Amino acid sequence: MNRPEIMLHGQDLIRMKRCPRLAWLHYHSRGDNSLPFYHMKEPFSALWSRAYDLDDTPQGHRGDTMEDTMRILGSLQPGESARFVRMSWHGLRVTIPWLQKLDTGWKAIWPMMTARETEAWLMDIARLIAQKAGIDIREQEAVSISRQYVRGQKLDLSALFVKSDCLENRKHHPSRTIASLQETMHPDLDQLVDEACALFEGPCPPAVNSRSCALGKRCTYYDDCFQTDRRSGDDTLFLRSVPHRFEIREGPISQLDPAGLQEYPVAWAQYQASLSSPWISRPDLGEWLADAKPPFSYLDFEWDTFAVPPYEGMKSFDVLCFQFSLHTETDSGLEHTSYFGWGDCRKEFLDRLLASVPAEGTIFVYNMEGAERLRLKQLAVQFPAYALKLQKIWERMKDLAKPFETGLYYDLRMKSRFSLKQIVQMFTDDPVYNRLAIHDGLQAVRAYRCYETADEQTRKRIREELDRYCQMDTYAEYLVLHGLIQAAKE
Repeated sequence: MNRPEIMLHGQDLIRMKRCPRLAWLHYHSRGDNSLPFYHMKEPFSALWSRAYDLDDTPQGHRGDTMEDTMRILGSLQPGESARFVRMSWHGLRVTIPWLQKLDTGWKAIWPMMTARETEAWLMDIARLIAQKAGIDIREQEAVSISRQYVRGQKLDLSALFVKSDCLENRKHHPSRTIASLQETMHPDLDQLVDEACALFEGPCPPAVNSRSCALGKRCTYYDDCFQTDRRSGDDTLFLRSVPHRFEIREGPISQLDPAGLQEYPVAWAQYQASLSSPWISRPDLGEWLADAKPPFSYLDFEWDTFAVPPYEGMKSFDVLCFQFSLHTETDSGLEHTSYFGWGDCRKEFLDRLLASVPAEGTIFVYNMEGAERLRLKQLAVQFPAYALKLQKIWERMKDLAKPFETGLYYDLRMKSRFSLKQIVQMFTDDPVYNRLAIHDGLQAVRAYRCYETADEQTRKRIREELDRYCQMDTYAEYLVLHGLIQAAKE
């Protein structure tokens, strides 16, 4: 058939498999400026190229034709390699990062930060496109960052990377070989290209709520797709943690049969709130509050995540805490202290934290298990001399997210969102975050990453804006706790 002139990339097909609407929206908004999750001091491609002595190998470039690619590959002898080999089939373009010529056929090597088994499908697409051009890929391997690597004084590239023909499962354990994963895939290139062309040349598909909308984390387009701001908090779209919830017809939660919902605390709280909002389980909330001991403190960290450890003692995919905010209730009122650091500020961060946190009292944090408590445990491993003092801090922590995540308190205005920024709105009419230049964690990380190359005037502005944002988080924790205390009394 005659196909329209349209350029496709492998990731377009990945998104199309997950959700046609997601693929369409992303395709028609090229130039995405989203923040990379990992902070890289040096491009990933430069690191693996240097690690495997590939800097002087021939490489492809953006815009290469198949003729350019075949000319590069035609210059290689067995054992030699080329990088960034670009190939295409009827407008579908893929890049093989590392292609090595064998005595018979070729080996494709796929450097990636994490060698997930979900990558096998796209690898197979590339293999088939290469096959169409007469490039017979007989072997495939993945190069990934070792999760066991701990940095010494200098970065050891030979220990940083591991090469394997196996990919990892969701728990980062070796799963199956690339070849065995691809045995049952059999993607049809012609059909995929036809489907993608029809999708991207046509109108935007309708939104369909499914498990993939929140797989891993909620889709970027979720709120736009389902117009969440326009929906009532009583809408079944927001029903949480119930089996087969995507099969429940849209409508008010209050009209559902409550039988069986009691097995799911948050869903039960949502049902109760649909009858009378907010729903408060006062005896349970009172019990949760009972063991809190004054003086109350409120703590929040900001951090960035590094795939490649930048400093001694850090592991691959470690985080570096660069800021904290601490509010403490005292007889004279609410006192605040904060810290911001750059570079390897870990010890200074710890010294300031230990000097600032009161020796007694409960320390309230939000989502502590995956955040502040975990960060302190990681720092205790990196700096064993601080371990006991840090343990005494994390053992006094209490997670402010728990009453909401366990269904002790639910307000329909939450709309199944449990972030601190959303929760604090249940206890104040003041839009506390809206007037800040930085008003979410991603913006905070973006500002931090800009700090290194900024001039002094810009650095001063970044420090002030980050301080106001982090300070607002701990003040929000203070508002939430006292809102819960009042709710338990009413």
